[in-house]
Amino acid sequence: MSNSSDPALPGRPDPQAAADRSADFDSPWKEAIGAYFQPFLALFFPAVHDLIDWNQPYEFLDAELQQITGDADLGRRYADRLVKVYSVEGAEVWLLIHIEVQGRADEQFPARMFQYYYRIYDRYGDVEILSLAVVTNQTPDPDSPLDAYQRERAGYGLRFRFRVQALRDWSEATLIDLAATNPFAVVALAQLAAHRRSKPMKRKVRKREIIALLYRYGYSREDVLQLLRFIDWLIRLPQGLELELRNELIALEEETKMAYVMSIERMALEKGWEKGREEGKEEGREETLCEL
Repeated sequence: MSNSSDPALPGRPDPQAAADRSADFDSPWKEAIGAYFQPFLALFFPAVHDLIDWNQPYEFLDAELQQITGDADLGRRYADRLVKVYSVEGAEVWLLIHIEVQGRADEQFPARMFQYYYRIYDRYGDVEILSLAVVTNQTPDPDSPLDAYQRERAGYGLRFRFRVQALRDWSEATLIDLAATNPFAVVALAQLAAHRRSKPMKRKVRKREIIALLYRYGYSREDVLQLLRFIDWLIRLPQGLELELRNELIALEEETKMAYVMSIERMALEKGWEKGREEGKEEGREETLCEL
């Protein structure tokens, strides 16, 4: 393993810079799961969603997850969540949620899922653990499945299976329809747009189209502001285009008579956009982010 203080070699990508860019995508996913946990499961893992008693409280156990994995040689941190829920039968179930937002899930991805699983089991004993993963920028290869880790010889050994969803398998048309009732479909659309290689003007158009869904489907002011934050986090634009988009949103609110964003909350949102623009001023950053 290279020392993090070593300078990047000329002509080669800087691993730390790549990790930082991936973290830009990890953070909104982690927060979005916290804000829209039930819609997240309903969208990507409906069978798991249906086994949960949603009348019972659920609890995020991220501190416990950090204690378990903090000393593991698992590379950079990912958008991992550990959630305690209760099944419809009343049993306590722990959901281990892992998001792969980088370009492609590496060959250690299934092993990493197993490491997380056995560390939780080793620390907490016979608790039911369901491992869930979302791969945002890769279509799984049927010859190299991402949903299993196995170490076997002659039929003996270990086989670990877990649920995995590939965002690339979802069509935008399907997600647009689902966004009418599921806010996490909006997050998924923003991530697909962020991964797409396109020029800034096309990204601005796509960003506006996604934001317009919030008004078309009559989202509450609270949801609009929350989802706008995630969209803006994932789809970054140069300052000039961001200002153009802001003006278009003002016109959209006047047209729809839904002054959700550009009235009372304008200053707060401007602060968020200003922060995003400052972070995006690094040369080539806007172009690089959409290529992850």
